[in-house]
Amino acid sequence: MLKERRTVRESSASSASNESGLDEPELVARAAGGDGPAFGRLYLHYVDDVYAYIQLRVRNSSLAEDLTQDVFVNAFRGLPRFQWQGSLAPWLMRIAHNRVANHWRSMGRRPDLVALPEDDPDDPRPELSEDDEQIAALLGQTVGAAEVERALSRLTELQQQVIALRFGAGLSLLETADVMERTQNAIKNLQHNALVGLRRQLRVGEREVGA
Repeated sequence: MLKERRTVRESSASSASNESGLDEPELVARAAGGDGPAFGRLYLHYVDDVYAYIQLRVRNSSLAEDLTQDVFVNAFRGLPRFQWQGSLAPWLMRIAHNRVANHWRSMGRRPDLVALPEDDPDDPRPELSEDDEQIAALLGQTVGAAEVERALSRLTELQQQVIALRFGAGLSLLETADVMERTQNAIKNLQHNALVGLRRQLRVGEREVGA
């Protein structure tokens, strides 16, 4: 169900039309006025990214499908109040984040977490290492892999969220910062610590399998 990740999105309205002819600002305006086909095109454009984000957060494909549908129902209802700011993606992902949070609250529980190094928003991290790029590629290609799911479950809530937004939904650093209401440096740091944690957990898993 996952499509090729969009790691960089254009933020200006003039560049919102892509090679497939999607004129996002126009479609958003039409959908906000109740145009079903226009909303359908937006749905098809974003559904895989929303699903990938939710799947990484809940680690259950059937539940992720149900929650994804809820997100788009809420989005359709909320579009008349939406104010265009260059992309629909951050707004959609905020709806997805809230829906996942509501799900965990309704269940009266949250995924198991372990503490990893503190996230310092004033400590910008370097670009991804070669190992980190391999992990990022793994996340993009095998979201359902059991070993990756187990590793993800051991991250902090914020680290799971940044991984899901960056490598599940394919948001840019700026868009992720917008959704999480943090600075870009804070997002870089969260991403760095999350990938360090994933690498550590995956290596632990390899040792357990080989034992």
